[in-house]
Amino acid sequence: MNIIKKIFGTKSVIKSDEVDKGKTTSDIKDIVRWSPEYIDLLTAPLVAGSNYLELFKSVPEVFWPIDYIASRIAGAHFELKRAKDDSIVWTNKPINALLSKPNCIMGWRELIYQHHIYKLCTGNAFFRAVLPDTVTDSDTRIWRWCSNYWSLPADKIRIQPTNTGCSIPLFGIASREDIISYYRLDMALRGAMDIPVMQIWHDRDGSAEYESGTMFLKSKSRLSSMNKPISNLIAVYEARNVIYVKRGAIGFIVGQKQDPTGSVALTSSEKDNLRKELNTKYGVGENQSPYGISDVPVSFVRTNLSISELQPFDETLADAIAIAGAYGIPSVLVPRKDQSTFSNQATAEKSVYCGMVIPMAKRFCADLTSFLGLDQDGYYLDCNFSDVDCLQQGLKEAEEVKKLVNERCSAQFDKGLITLNDWRAQIHESQIEDIELFGKLKFQMTDEEIEIINRVFNTKISDDNGRKNQEPDVQDKGK
Repeated sequence: MNIIKKIFGTKSVIKSDEVDKGKTTSDIKDIVRWSPEYIDLLTAPLVAGSNYLELFKSVPEVFWPIDYIASRIAGAHFELKRAKDDSIVWTNKPINALLSKPNCIMGWRELIYQHHIYKLCTGNAFFRAVLPDTVTDSDTRIWRWCSNYWSLPADKIRIQPTNTGCSIPLFGIASREDIISYYRLDMALRGAMDIPVMQIWHDRDGSAEYESGTMFLKSKSRLSSMNKPISNLIAVYEARNVIYVKRGAIGFIVGQKQDPTGSVALTSSEKDNLRKELNTKYGVGENQSPYGISDVPVSFVRTNLSISELQPFDETLADAIAIAGAYGIPSVLVPRKDQSTFSNQATAEKSVYCGMVIPMAKRFCADLTSFLGLDQDGYYLDCNFSDVDCLQQGLKEAEEVKKLVNERCSAQFDKGLITLNDWRAQIHESQIEDIELFGKLKFQMTDEEIEIINRVFNTKISDDNGRKNQEPDVQDKGK
């Protein structure tokens, strides 16, 4: 009884006059106060802490969904393009150097992987462009002056507000420098370092916290809602480890000897002989027998639960599915012990790419473009996943759609319903304003202009004015 009281504690007594006054059930619950021992019991089983990077490194079910997304984003093809015509730029040396070797110790893909590990694991990622002291805040084209880029340890970064009082100009007309004084990187390896605001791009995975402190302007990790599943995983792994290494007795050998007065306990010498025989003669090792023979009547009572009785694999799978779900990964993709295959796995993987990986990679490119000031020079960073197997069917379908759109636009142009610029707009191409031909309907064109159209597109275009269709030149036939 004392043990039960110690575990569950006791409720404070509710005075009878409080009940008589017509208190509702919710009111009574507010009056009830649990003992400190019970409060400790509620908090003690939760073994997962807030150091999610350590959980990422040590718990497979936490590592898998984060690595799944980050590795696929890092595997994309990143390119610099012109905003005017979406053509790839190959001759920009500073950006080509960034996309090859952003700093002295890692390549671009490693930097991207590390950036998204921090973002998905802690909820925050800090991308630094190291600039010379001569570069001022007024020069926002960072890419012109920077040759070293780093993904900073997000758990070691603290955002220092401009004023520790209540005069921070949040929710008003202010620049980032008016709110943030600097970013402090504090590492045991090199000590504290204060980094100017203009050199940092803070990539959040959620909403910002506005209370001043260690979480000022930081986002909480998605894993913060998964503390209980992660705690269950840790508990299951510990329980399995206890069983595997046989900590404590797995059972008791009970003597069955009897005399006219009742049961007779084993003597000390009989116990010693049993232990000696069990440890030397019986087992699964060399020159050992799997069967034991005893001249003393005994029975065995097991005290530990077996792994199958604990059903740890069912528990870990359920927790792994919950954690993967926090990152938008369907349950059919979660690794499982029976190596089950699902017919919809390719569809599920495609949904992860389309719903999580590609949008996150595109947002990364757009935000980095703005941070580096590439948009001010008519450039932007882009990424593609053209070599991903599960997306090939989607690419084929997209090409079929483009073909159908072009066929429809060709018929509409032939009937004088749209211009060439209208056609280009429907296939997401920029309009051509400096050539008058592209803004005319077909019946507004002269004979010479229709001849140009026939020659360029190598197609037959009918003429409402009775002109015959012009055949392609002989040398163009068969092409």
